[in-house]
Amino acid sequence: MRTVGIGVLGTGSISEIAHFPSIAEIPEARLAAVCDIDEALAKKAAEKWGAEKCYKTYEEMLADPAVDLVVIATPNSGHYEQGIKAAEAGKHAIVEKPLACTNKEAWDLVNIFKEKGLLLMVGTNQRFWLQHEYAKELISSGVIGKVHFGRTSLHEGWGLYHEKISYTKFRQTPELAGAGAVFDLGAHRIDLLIWLMGSKPKRVCGFAKRVATPEQYTKLDDLYLAVIEFESGDYGIVTGDRYSPAVSNIGEFYGEDGTIFVSSEAQNPFQTAPLAIFTNKDYDWETMPDIIKQYRHPQLFWAEDILNKPAPKRWVTITPPREWAYKRMIAHFIDCIQNDKVPMIRPEDGAIATEVMCALFKSMEVNGWVDLPLEEEVIPPFYNPSYRR
Repeated sequence: MRTVGIGVLGTGSISEIAHFPSIAEIPEARLAAVCDIDEALAKKAAEKWGAEKCYKTYEEMLADPAVDLVVIATPNSGHYEQGIKAAEAGKHAIVEKPLACTNKEAWDLVNIFKEKGLLLMVGTNQRFWLQHEYAKELISSGVIGKVHFGRTSLHEGWGLYHEKISYTKFRQTPELAGAGAVFDLGAHRIDLLIWLMGSKPKRVCGFAKRVATPEQYTKLDDLYLAVIEFESGDYGIVTGDRYSPAVSNIGEFYGEDGTIFVSSEAQNPFQTAPLAIFTNKDYDWETMPDIIKQYRHPQLFWAEDILNKPAPKRWVTITPPREWAYKRMIAHFIDCIQNDKVPMIRPEDGAIATEVMCALFKSMEVNGWVDLPLEEEVIPPFYNPSYRR
């Protein structure tokens, strides 16, 4: 089976620390091309990572027959037009989050890739952290019973990734970012909540606004909160900010028979393990889920869980190996291309997450709940769609 030729559009920080190293380590992938409007940056990336070709315009790269898959790692405002052009050129695509800056843009992308018979996936790589995959398996298999409430969060100040790692300042620039914390952080955590809850959002209430960042730094939101009612009748909350000096993130899932706590970006004194589970269900050693059994170390006597039936109920902390989520994401997508599989992150998932984010701006306008799907295109207050044309 031939390798998949990948063209990376945007050679900034996320490509340098995530996409390029991942592609280099995947045997089924080859770096067919790189492209950036900063020609020097593109040439530097091409030389360092061994790209076969280097382009200054994405139209040139999309015309290259050696490129099968495009990774769109450009500022948010470019995702729509570049995604449309990729589909028209017959390329599969991974689009960095958010999928687009408005709900209409997102669904347009979903539809054109479907019409062309091409695969599209938004790069919400947090699904590919092993602890999140374990949490999904445990929830789906009913280990904590029916989950009625979940919460995810990611609080990370401007002074961390944006100032210390990012090559550019597009995240604080309205015409490039479209929105602030809600697009950059919320795209991840909203997708993660919806996936782990296992139900489509029915309606949304919340806000995304600037509360702590000086206006001369950015006009974009630095705090958001989304309350989601799901079609299942269950509820969830997602929060994030861009002013906290230390990263805080958590996933909490409360079921009728147990609780799961999960984190990925950082630990703190209250989260000393990436995953913890308590289940009130009765399990013998023979019937205990494998994920729990692997990490349930004896406390008093090595045979205690064999002798006690059912096994004593207690919290179990799980620390899976730290595999690189971006590498697992790209490898998964390549497998889908080569073997005609549906990606774990469906195109619709990216559009639904975009709808939730846009609904927060609508919620502030109507001062209440907003039903999904949205009836009209919702444009974030500092995003100018004409900028993309």
